[in-house]
Amino acid sequence: MNTHNKKDDLKTIFITGATSFIGTNLIKGLYNKNYNIVAIVRKNSTKLNLLSKYKKIKIIELDMEEIERLPDLVKMNCDVFYHLAWNGTRGLERDDKVIQQNNYHYSINALVAANKLCCKTFISAGSQAEYGIHDECITEETIEKPVTEYGKYKLEFCNYAKSFCRENNITFIEPRFFSLYGLGDNEKTLIISSIDKMLKNEDLNLTECIQTWNYLNIKDAVDALIKLQNVNTPGIYNFGSDDTRILKDFISEIYGIINSKSNMNFGAVPYPESGIVSINPCISKLKKAINWEPKVKFSDGINEILEERKNYEKD
Repeated sequence: MNTHNKKDDLKTIFITGATSFIGTNLIKGLYNKNYNIVAIVRKNSTKLNLLSKYKKIKIIELDMEEIERLPDLVKMNCDVFYHLAWNGTRGLERDDKVIQQNNYHYSINALVAANKLCCKTFISAGSQAEYGIHDECITEETIEKPVTEYGKYKLEFCNYAKSFCRENNITFIEPRFFSLYGLGDNEKTLIISSIDKMLKNEDLNLTECIQTWNYLNIKDAVDALIKLQNVNTPGIYNFGSDDTRILKDFISEIYGIINSKSNMNFGAVPYPESGIVSINPCISKLKKAINWEPKVKFSDGINEILEERKNYEKD
């Protein structure tokens, strides 16, 4: 058993997937709040520079294939373990059974490692993909019917972790993310790729975009993630905003903000055979548990991304 690190008696937080979109924003949110932060990143990560400005965090270069070695490399107890690492979250890889099965096994190893580090709270990134296709407002009680390998293995790990944590006296929490956006987002997301094309006045080929959608800004998500450390009730919490509408409305709003001259070819891309996925999260459980409200308006979030791109071009 490790001895607790008494450095100012600060809470010690471990984060896998520390260079991911959520990971980098979470570290930014935690950094000035007096925590000991241990960031786990893959060996020879090309994104390591994203963490270079955070001088006080401890960086462990360790691939998820070797995550069980973590307790041998870090001699301090873990108060909160944020497990954000998961490969194959986009495109065809979401249905790659081998990739998703590996994620599942690595996540179990991360859970075992966290337990050896005397972890008190384990927070694992979940996904709306665990619910599958639903038209109604999705609550945490909605029956899960995942249709992708990604969703199936996320759900399988969630169920495994619930049981494991109950047996080992660890508080297990799964934030289920619906659709996040904001600074540092992946270039291939619909929002970022659309912004880039609209700024260049290039044509956009899209589906009809008639599905219901919901976007939560990463700043609001991080605020809730940090507050969830102290939640009294373990379990699943839906992460979304109060702004649910037709996807076409969001795209049109970005178009208007940019004042783009792009041709918007709605319907040029067919929907997949698996069907039209709509998302409409109910977030009342999260709001009540941590006394939280999403604050960033969609238009403000988009303007912030545009401002960052302007500054980047100046540099």
